[in-house]
Amino acid sequence: MAERRMISRKIAEDDRFVDMHPVSKLLYFYLVLNADDDGFVGSVKMINFLTDADQSNYDELLENNLILEPTKNGVYVITDWYAQNKIEPKIYKATEYLSVRALLFIKTNFAYTTNPNEKDIISPVDYWVKQGRDKKTPPEIQAQQYLEQFQETSKKVPRSVEETSKKVLAQNRLDKNRLDKSRLEQNRPDQTKKEKINIDKDNSTSTSSIYNNATTENKGNSREKDGVDSGVDNQLDTNNNQDTVSSLFNYLNGISTTDIPKDNKRLANVFDMLIHNGYEIEDIQLGINNIMNVANQMPQYQDKQSLAKLLIQHLPEYTKQTLEQSSSND
Repeated sequence: MAERRMISRKIAEDDRFVDMHPVSKLLYFYLVLNADDDGFVGSVKMINFLTDADQSNYDELLENNLILEPTKNGVYVITDWYAQNKIEPKIYKATEYLSVRALLFIKTNFAYTTNPNEKDIISPVDYWVKQGRDKKTPPEIQAQQYLEQFQETSKKVPRSVEETSKKVLAQNRLDKNRLDKSRLEQNRPDQTKKEKINIDKDNSTSTSSIYNNATTENKGNSREKDGVDSGVDNQLDTNNNQDTVSSLFNYLNGISTTDIPKDNKRLANVFDMLIHNGYEIEDIQLGINNIMNVANQMPQYQDKQSLAKLLIQHLPEYTKQTLEQSSSND
């Protein structure tokens, strides 16, 4: 850990700081002094001993937004860390509390926030750190760069339903249906394939491999059988997906103290989107587990509304990370 940290006069002489109890002021100085290179403090026993601080002093810092609400294991975050400190890349060492950092966003004044709905957000902190913790480029330009980058990457791994276009979802469904039909055709006996080829020649139309016999018996039907088959296939997929989504809600509510209703359309759409992107139910459940491990450490995510919001925003990326980790272990 570095031996020197910086505190801005803008912070130390601000009214919210000046009006605080002297012990709270001293506590803030020691928290900054003992923070890691991302502004996280994970052990405060020695700080409490040196400052004689108690919970009321921490509460005063929280009320003045000088620190962010700690996790259950006592990790504190200095709100204005990057507004006051600049750590050179050659000596920068990332925090060990990555699961906490993953829930933070960086604002245009380079302060931390846990609220993704604030208007002056540049990007998630993880993205900003990976881009080099840039404080020279105007924040507005950085925010635009993140938006453009996100629009590209979200086509592959969407972060939330709102940020995923209907066109992308439709294409994913189309690709999945084509893949499923291709697999079915490959697994059918040779005789069935020959029958399908003969039927195609007689009718001059493509026919679904699932309903070959039915098509042969109904050549005179004026409707295109492929359209009927496709509709049946889609209906079967829809019913199966609904069952899977329902089971995911049951799983989530079974491991959490909250009770998120199944009529939460946004979360249901996230589950459905992951299924259409080819993730197995076990992969999604592991993604839920990872998010719950983080949420259980953060008091602000204990109610069902906040937990649902967290899942909607982060479940796709946590599920993808889980699958990548599993592949690398194999």
